[in-house]
Amino acid sequence: MKTFLLYGSKDIRLTEKPIPEPGEDQVLIKPTFTGICGSDVHYFQHGYCGNFVPKRPFALGHEFAGIIQSVGSNVKELKVGDEVAVDPSMPCGNCKHCRTGHYNLCLSMRYFGSASCDPHIDGAMGQFLVAPAVNCYVLPAGISMAQASLLEPLCVAMHAVKRVDQIAGTSVLITGGGPIGQLILRVVRAFGAYQITVSDVNEFAREFSLKSGADQVVNPLDEHAWKSCSNIDIVFEASGVPSALANGLQVTRRGGSVVLVGTLPESFSIPGNLIMNRELKLYGSFRFANVFEDAMNMVAAGIINLDGIVTDTYSFDKIPEAMQRALEKKGVMKVQITL
Repeated sequence: MKTFLLYGSKDIRLTEKPIPEPGEDQVLIKPTFTGICGSDVHYFQHGYCGNFVPKRPFALGHEFAGIIQSVGSNVKELKVGDEVAVDPSMPCGNCKHCRTGHYNLCLSMRYFGSASCDPHIDGAMGQFLVAPAVNCYVLPAGISMAQASLLEPLCVAMHAVKRVDQIAGTSVLITGGGPIGQLILRVVRAFGAYQITVSDVNEFAREFSLKSGADQVVNPLDEHAWKSCSNIDIVFEASGVPSALANGLQVTRRGGSVVLVGTLPESFSIPGNLIMNRELKLYGSFRFANVFEDAMNMVAAGIINLDGIVTDTYSFDKIPEAMQRALEKKGVMKVQITL
């Protein structure tokens, strides 16, 4: 089979590998739609992602849906030809975090298309891959395979939203209008937020947010813009920029909540006294847990709308160009690959 492997910074090469054989509890999948995530772009740009430094070439891609080609001997509920969405997270299932339902915090987590574990697990930027059968969800009516490849980032957004107790009837600020910010916008709208503001320095992201259902947008570089944005109930920080978090904390109402979703630098200062004397609730949100099937069904039912999130589509043989397009970020929201 053909697969694109990452060898280093901006070095992604088409190679050939044997088609993998599924184990007794696994299935062989042909990916049909794969989304390019910010972490994929980071690997492509730098050759690594945060503390995850590849020890050998591997295939990127953890946002995908595909068609089952063969099944292992123990697999009963899936069959050849099924169209499936795939949860890319593979926790150990035995640690304290897994046993208490917080498997996204598993220290032994394996993840498709990531160098976070060793050996690395190839992602969907190849013609075939094997996946645990329990990670595969047969698509219900009402959701396309292209939409299904967006379920992983949608789950990240939904997990973040579920970190707070109540969304219905609240005012929300989302700092960062990239793909995760846009998906948070659509989730909080579906969950009943009444006033949604998106902050981003990029004009394209702000215009995109208004088209996606934001009530208003803010350019954080405009010092006068924040006058229309105060006493916010809940802030979702999705940009990974310390100044965006600082702005969000300043406009959060007393007793309000702030959820950290974007990957921030390792060290920076935060206004601790402000958090203390306003009794702000600060939450972290990492990957997702226990929301994949709910997210899929909500999209299928039309409760959450994913239209327009994908702005650019490339064929499998154009993966290097697709990665470069995602890296440029000009007029781009989500880049998708089709096989």
